[in-house]
Amino acid sequence: MRPKASPMIVGAEIVMRPLEQLFDELDRTGKVTVNSRGFPEFLACDGHWYEAAPAIEGLIWHFEMWCTRHRKELPLQPLRELHIALHYLVPVQESTIDALRQALPVLRRVIALGLPEDQVDLLQQTRIKAELEGPRA
Repeated sequence: MRPKASPMIVGAEIVMRPLEQLFDELDRTGKVTVNSRGFPEFLACDGHWYEAAPAIEGLIWHFEMWCTRHRKELPLQPLRELHIALHYLVPVQESTIDALRQALPVLRRVIALGLPEDQVDLLQQTRIKAELEGPRA
């Protein structure tokens, strides 16, 4: 019997659910939760609050590396537009909302059906990139 890779359904839930909840809140109310400094934030699956823009940027990096590694394109432009809007605290355009409705299930599927080793390696590469490009003290 050849070993089968189990789907990363739980991993996809952990990664994508906070983004989807932030999107749902934005889509439903036109607003997002902000921290005491006024920056958009979300509640992650670990029970902690995180600033949305840097987290979304990390997710974009993860998917960009996936695209390079697998020589495939993903619908990342709506995510980039959301990141810019949340980073610079500007309104999210209706066209971005519409595009996110189409893009988020595709991105979730990429994580859910990915090989665990590949997703963990991409996560590690994203962490390295974040450390290299993070704020300088």
